Amino acid sequence: MKLLKKMILLFLLTLTVIGPSAFAEDHDFGPVGHARHKIKHGTSFATEPTSESRFVTSRQSDVTLSLPKEDDSFTFIVFGDRTTGKPEGLSILADAVHETNLIEPDFVINIGDMVQGYNEPEEWLGQMLEYKNVMNELKSPWFPVAGNHDIYWRKKKDSGNKDSVRPERENEGLFEEYFGPLWYAFEHKNCWFIVLFTDEGNPETGKKDFNSPDSQKMSDEQFQWLKETMQKTKNAKHVFVFQHHPRWLGGNYGDDWNRVHKLLVQAGNVRAVFAGHIHRMGHESRDGIEYMTLATTGGKIDSDTIPETGILHHFNQVAVHDNQIGLATIPVGTPMDPRSITRQVQVELQALQNAEYAVSPLKIETGRIDSSVRIPVLNTASAPIDISATIQSTDARWNFDTPQRQFRLNPGEKSELDFALAYPETSNAENLDKPVITLEIDYYGKDKTIKMPTKKIIVPVQLNLGS
Repeated sequence: MKLLKKMILLFLLTLTVIGPSAFAEDHDFGPVGHARHKIKHGTSFATEPTSESRFVTSRQSDVTLSLPKEDDSFTFIVFGDRTTGKPEGLSILADAVHETNLIEPDFVINIGDMVQGYNEPEEWLGQMLEYKNVMNELKSPWFPVAGNHDIYWRKKKDSGNKDSVRPERENEGLFEEYFGPLWYAFEHKNCWFIVLFTDEGNPETGKKDFNSPDSQKMSDEQFQWLKETMQKTKNAKHVFVFQHHPRWLGGNYGDDWNRVHKLLVQAGNVRAVFAGHIHRMGHESRDGIEYMTLATTGGKIDSDTIPETGILHHFNQVAVHDNQIGLATIPVGTPMDPRSITRQVQVELQALQNAEYAVSPLKIETGRIDSSVRIPVLNTASAPIDISATIQSTDARWNFDTPQRQFRLNPGEKSELDFALAYPETSNAENLDKPVITLEIDYYGKDKTIKMPTKKIIVPVQLNLGS
């Protein structure tokens, strides 16, 4: 009987495996609901049978649970550009640092453009300290990549400093003094990580310009170093390359990358190349190498962009296994700290959500209203909350003196929402649309701001118009 059951189950499992491809062709994805659930990159992880040394139980079962193979798998994080954004970009970077600490990767690599740059040493040094003060909050070690903002020098306007002269290599010296070498490589768990410098400038004139193919060429010095490094890393399990400019895109980058790509392909173990600069995510594969650009981690993003097109604040997580790598983009602001979801936080948030707000009815006796709505508000939580309230109506005859109120309440503090309003005298007051107050509350927890669900409060209206 057991054998028959197993044969039936095996048959059903076979149908389940075959089914999704048929579903995908008809755009009917069954109970799962989305095509994305069928997408899988790479192969399933290798497993090994259970053994008494790795698996124990006091129960009996016919099921054999496979165990993951023991290897040196690890994860690392890649940050995108920080520059050309508003000063608030440093706060976004700080959020990314906090969220990366929750993941605890082996290390972090920034893809370049860390300081705003395009300036002289005094201002550059201040921006460098700002950036490093944020990044040094990481639990993991982090590695810098030089970008154009980190390197390009510009004379400060109206500085009055007549002695200010463009350094021969612009801000390269400052970068190597405070961040590290312009190109380098390091090894971790039999994998190598190569950082390249893509702002060397025109090899003849030294001019730095990321829009000029003549300035987007790898110097003989760096190319020779790369060749020697590829020889050094020939026995590595995986090799990863990092640079600021995605030169493989061509166009203003010219075609110099072709010789570098050829070198990487010949190595046979280069898995991926990461770059930034364009503030947009992108991915393609060439000759078995994955090429990808990151968008931003605090850099400039236009407000009218669509995050799903790859324009968003994020960082990439890379999981490295024996035979493949896993990739995931994590938008800044999405990871949660499970240690912060305490019983106290749950109770406080639920209390804020269940709070009832007493609203006295507006009385109409003559067909005209000239009054105000007052709603008491109390912060019962142990953290500050922000209150944002808006009053509106589909009836255009309402007049609201100040339709929006915003304020912060500290723990235990109380205040009052106060809206002055007027409604003209009319014989159709019975048919008026009642005002609606939209209430939004932000709870400021220790490590995260939590936005409460929006509440709608209908202002009651009491009619007493006589006969």
